[in-house]
Amino acid sequence: MPASKEYGWLEAKQSGGAVYEQGVKESKRNKAIRRIAQPLMDKHWKNKGQEVTTLHRVYKVAEYLHKRKNRTS
Repeated sequence: MPASKEYGWLEAKQSGGAVYEQGVKESKRNKAIRRIAQPLMDKHWKNKGQEVTTLHRVYKVAEYLHKRKNRTS
């Protein structure tokens, strides 16, 4: 294997296009959910001895909002 290739190039080249495309789609979805969740986190998550359930609820709400945004009317 030539040393001039970047790390992981062989795996990327060998993985099928569908696998790569699925990974990109999932990554974009997760990033969109994090962007939706950020203002909710700023408001509701104070990072001071809270239960993690609050964090999970914020992310569930963000997932719901993302799903609702992408619905076709």
